[in-house]
Amino acid sequence: MSIATDSEPKQPLRVVVVGMGVRSMIYTRVALTNPELLEIVGVVDIDAKRRNYARITFGFPAENCFSTVDELIAVPKFADAVINGTMDRLHVSTSLPLLRHGYDMLLEKPFALNEDEAQELLACVAETKRTVMVCHVLRYAPFYQRFKQVIENGEIGKVINIRMSAQVNYFHESVSFVRGKYASAEICGSGMLLTKCSHDLDLMAWLMGNNKPRRISSVGSMFQFVPENAPEGAGTRCLTDCPADVERNCPYSARRLYIENPQRWADNVWHDSNISRPETDEDKAAILSGEDNPYGACAYRCKTDIVDHQSVLIEYADGATGTFSMTGGASISKRRVHVTGTRGEVYGTFENGRFTISSIVPGAPEGRVKHVVDVTEAQEGCHHGGGDREVILDFIAYLRGEPTSPGKTLLEDSVTGHRIVFLAEKSRMSNGTMQDW
Repeated sequence: MSIATDSEPKQPLRVVVVGMGVRSMIYTRVALTNPELLEIVGVVDIDAKRRNYARITFGFPAENCFSTVDELIAVPKFADAVINGTMDRLHVSTSLPLLRHGYDMLLEKPFALNEDEAQELLACVAETKRTVMVCHVLRYAPFYQRFKQVIENGEIGKVINIRMSAQVNYFHESVSFVRGKYASAEICGSGMLLTKCSHDLDLMAWLMGNNKPRRISSVGSMFQFVPENAPEGAGTRCLTDCPADVERNCPYSARRLYIENPQRWADNVWHDSNISRPETDEDKAAILSGEDNPYGACAYRCKTDIVDHQSVLIEYADGATGTFSMTGGASISKRRVHVTGTRGEVYGTFENGRFTISSIVPGAPEGRVKHVVDVTEAQEGCHHGGGDREVILDFIAYLRGEPTSPGKTLLEDSVTGHRIVFLAEKSRMSNGTMQDW
């Protein structure tokens, strides 16, 4: 796209949305709140209802609605960029023709499912000279931005160890990774470490800067959601053949999670069932009772083939170490990070919006001095700490030649975190054998 001079008013970035799912709907809100920055001018989606939703919401003509990427690239380029919000296994196959047709791209994570796909996409970017920015939205959250500054400023000295963990609460776990579309590598193309935790391992790679991994090991398994852990007497479906007293006491009761407590990711149930939000509890029960609807199935009998917990151990080039642990089915979702350096440490919980810097000070009463950094006001009420909005604003700024975030997530900047996942999975599937970087 052409960049306006300082004397010319800059035009909004013109974007086609490819895959009008939940994530794309979040990113495109900027076109409604700040039309001077972003204009949605077309859509690609296999679902006619979603195409129609986009056309009505953003006011572009019907001829800019397409059901496939092939249809879009069959017409001359009419936008500056695309937002690629397709399912994970489609990211690379849809991105390559779009880049070769001249579109820059904001691409949902994970950007690739394996090393071969990653290299293919990197080669295409080098060939076409197009921009791909990856939606690692947590880099844009004030919590992690400030955390990164502390490390880069040398406030804790040289990093010795970085520890990170992610808990996935039980109702998110059941919707997405046990009953839903991410419960099987056959469906989504990868395991839970990539689909859920590529955020976290990207953050670890970013926080460690130019210090690249040397070796990686990982272990994990499906621990909770197996038939032998089902409550005694449980049926195969919550609303049809599970005894009432068993269903009432099960934490994964579909009735409790998706009907009685609809705030617990239930919208994803209806969206992924390709159904508008049901109006009555009876309608919801009827949908969940359907034999083909996975969200009404017993969580312990879903035969999911991904892990529900996994740990990763990393040795870095300079001898520092790092660990990451993911646990699904926790009582509450939390992301924790603790970095220990030669002059102190910094640690905190993302959801709390605060972290503590503890500096080594021999002359102080406790031998240390603590300082709390509080960013709760900056990210209060914002999903992903406001990163969902900030990543699209950064994408717009980058393409308009304006200043960008120090954490901008260009494809080349996002490779390390993905490669950690690829090697961790290779290690896990070989009983934790160390993998060389």
